[in-house]
Amino acid sequence: MNGPKRAILLIFDVLLEFDMRIKNGENEEDDLQLIDGISEFDGLRMSWRPHEVRIGGNCGAVDTSFALVHNSVEATVEVIISQVQTGFDLSFSSTIDLLEMNKEFQLFSGNISESCGLGSFVIAVTEDTLMHLKFKVDHKGCNSNIESNCSFKAKLNGHAGHQLNLETASILVKVTWAVLPASY
Repeated sequence: MNGPKRAILLIFDVLLEFDMRIKNGENEEDDLQLIDGISEFDGLRMSWRPHEVRIGGNCGAVDTSFALVHNSVEATVEVIISQVQTGFDLSFSSTIDLLEMNKEFQLFSGNISESCGLGSFVIAVTEDTLMHLKFKVDHKGCNSNIESNCSFKAKLNGHAGHQLNLETASILVKVTWAVLPASY
């Protein structure tokens, strides 16, 4: 039986371990280490205001944003893109109403050339507040961007969905709500 790799005693509420790599070939061994390490968070001393931290590594840096969200529920957001007419760049972000302070969190930015699912994105949202999702579509060779928004009211559990029908594609947004475990 192996012992713990990093620590025996944890005195923080949250320990976030990360290992991000840059794909550099067909095999995992070819990938470059972007960042590797841990971040510790103490809920008793953590502010509700969003914080931004830059984590430096051997091959670059990653900017992260985080905030303590009281009375929160978990929103699992799935994005499915279909009926793609032409390739486009897509930017997808979330804004959550936090005590009269809105902070936009980038969730996805990339090129879309065919129908696909973007995966799942998990967001903590204060119960009974609105989670706003913003989609920006940039057509290649075109000067105009298309921006489309949808909002969902946070609830204890259940499902919600919204269909965005654009000229270049159709975007289906599905949200599943779940209760986060109570903190002690």
